[in-house]
Amino acid sequence: MKKNLRVMKKFIVTLFFSLIVATEAFAILTFNQEKVVTTETDQIRGINFKPDGTMMYVTDRNGTTLSNLGQAANIIQYTLTTPFDISTATETSNTRVEEVDGVNLAFLPHAIEFKPDGTRLFLVANTGTLVYQFDLSTPWDTSTITFSAKYNVTGESQLRTLTFKPDGKRMYVSGRENHKLKEYILTNAWDITSSNVSVGAVSASLESADNNMRNVQFNSLGTELYVGGNQNNNMNKFTLSSAWDISTISSSFTAYTLSGDHSNMRGFIFAEKFSRLYVTDDIDGDANRVIEYLASCSFTVNCEDASKDENVVALIESQVELSKRVIQHNTLPIMRRIKWLRRHKNYDDLNNLQAQISFSDQRLSKLVETIKPNIKREKRANDGEWFKWNEGRIGIGTTNAKSGSLSRNIHTSGFVIGADKRRGDDVMHGYAFQFGTENIDIIPSRSGIFAKTYSLSMYGTKLIESHFFTNAILGISHIDLDTKREEKNNMLEGSRNGNQIYGTINLGKRINTDNYNFSPNIKFDIGYTRLDEYEEENEFGTTTDVLLFKKHEIVTGLGTVSLLLDKTIRHYEDRIINHTGRFEYIIDFSPTSDADFYYLNDPNTMFSINIDEEAYENFRIGYGFDVTYETGWSIIANFERFHAISSGYINEVYLSVGYVPTEDIKYALALENEKASLNYNKHINGFDIQLGSNYKLLRQIPEYGATIEVVSKF
Repeated sequence: MKKNLRVMKKFIVTLFFSLIVATEAFAILTFNQEKVVTTETDQIRGINFKPDGTMMYVTDRNGTTLSNLGQAANIIQYTLTTPFDISTATETSNTRVEEVDGVNLAFLPHAIEFKPDGTRLFLVANTGTLVYQFDLSTPWDTSTITFSAKYNVTGESQLRTLTFKPDGKRMYVSGRENHKLKEYILTNAWDITSSNVSVGAVSASLESADNNMRNVQFNSLGTELYVGGNQNNNMNKFTLSSAWDISTISSSFTAYTLSGDHSNMRGFIFAEKFSRLYVTDDIDGDANRVIEYLASCSFTVNCEDASKDENVVALIESQVELSKRVIQHNTLPIMRRIKWLRRHKNYDDLNNLQAQISFSDQRLSKLVETIKPNIKREKRANDGEWFKWNEGRIGIGTTNAKSGSLSRNIHTSGFVIGADKRRGDDVMHGYAFQFGTENIDIIPSRSGIFAKTYSLSMYGTKLIESHFFTNAILGISHIDLDTKREEKNNMLEGSRNGNQIYGTINLGKRINTDNYNFSPNIKFDIGYTRLDEYEEENEFGTTTDVLLFKKHEIVTGLGTVSLLLDKTIRHYEDRIINHTGRFEYIIDFSPTSDADFYYLNDPNTMFSINIDEEAYENFRIGYGFDVTYETGWSIIANFERFHAISSGYINEVYLSVGYVPTEDIKYALALENEKASLNYNKHINGFDIQLGSNYKLLRQIPEYGATIEVVSKF
């Protein structure tokens, strides 16, 4: 009859508390592996790890001396060749817990805790109400323990649980009698000498979660408390409205089912930043095991709504913004090049290298098939002659924080090389290749993006009647992204590829005056970017916190109205200087795009973030100059600031240094068979100075020579 009443009571209690318990719908803690330790212990209890995962410790109540056979406390230490991988654990020591050699043994041990530096350990024994303190002469080596102190907890029986606040100034214990957590304040951290301990708060009963608690553990912030025992073999999570204040523990809790993988929990510990749960399982008359579970998300165990994670939102926004900047970074240098050509078409020979190449060796003859050298220099470039150019870029900027996202610091750089040629006075077309990098730091987290871009563009310009002109660009880009995301101190990394196609059409008119030239413009940039699906990797080598991002398609539309101006070129005795300026008003009419992603542990729950372009109105202002010296050297520099209203800005500096041969300077590069030669000729005050060098580059023993000649003709 009494047995039936006990069964009925348990059923009623279970039914009642099921009304206040939230149970997760999918596997939050997933079984990973187990290790059978029956050969080392048949009564396993508490468990802990060295922070780096290379040592595991379990308490054992298997004794061979005194009258309490099978109840004396032991600490078994294991070495793990792979951190936190219990399949690689090997026993290294088995140490009896005693105050004095062979005297005052500890019995029926349970939870075990360590000081962070491994020089002290703490142990509870549930025969009586004692917490033991031992010093380790060798950190983390439990075979070197020496008794240091003990503290008697009053008002309890059979102490089971033990945990500390990370600073070591709060100790929390509970037992089987009251099912309440008790706080003890330590004046000196990590020291339970009685004179150093005072009684603190007491929690409400935690019996609703488990009436046979085996351990408790806080998360690192003290805002969550985990309780586990062998009444129901679940992991139960309470919340604290005030961190570390156990008087504010919630009355309800969330239960995570573990019973399918073990039947008699004796202890547990969350390790490796709360990404793994280890449970000790003592099956009477059967195997003793350590069982490992993987948490879906670290620190909180259950995963939160990732679409509301500020780091995730900032990462996705950054990738959309980056796709637009790639287009602008490719089109703007070309537009500056076209403008520069239009200003200088009557002044400069833009080709800065002449080469003569010929081979009789068939192995090398194919190199010249596409090269058409010009030997003779002219003041005015010939149609069909390719002109080479380049430009470098560096930039810094920021994107402001907004609700639900974080601010970003942006660092950009790039280098573009191009070649173009003219057909008549009014038409020119060319090609440009650009390599660029972007480093985006998400503030104040450690999240960010490092991007490398490779772009190829072809462009053309045509001058119509009355100085009207039209410019067009068509290009493609490949984007390599390396992402970092911080999730409660867990760093996740990923690599993502993307491809882009873009086009630009620009209409304008050049208005010449005595001092300034004006070019009103209207320009449209259109682009399509597709970022491939990618999966993050965490630092643990597991799926904890890992997100999988689906393919993301981004359409870009930018409309620009601008006014470009330059001061009429002025000739000095030894140089030509030109000043330029620009003002642009940019409207972003890009449509919204959706980024879809899910936790790898729960592919059935899809999250989505809709990226709406909030910076509809933008401005770009710039100033630049170019200087061409009579020696042939030229310097071109531009400063530009792109400002997104209420969103952020980027300041960028563009610099190009080149060499343009003048009429009285001649040089030629020649490759003939295995011989390379370079000749330089300059006329100075009636003298011809000639420098020459050659190098036989294909011979096993290289030969080289150099000559200098000074010639005057009468």
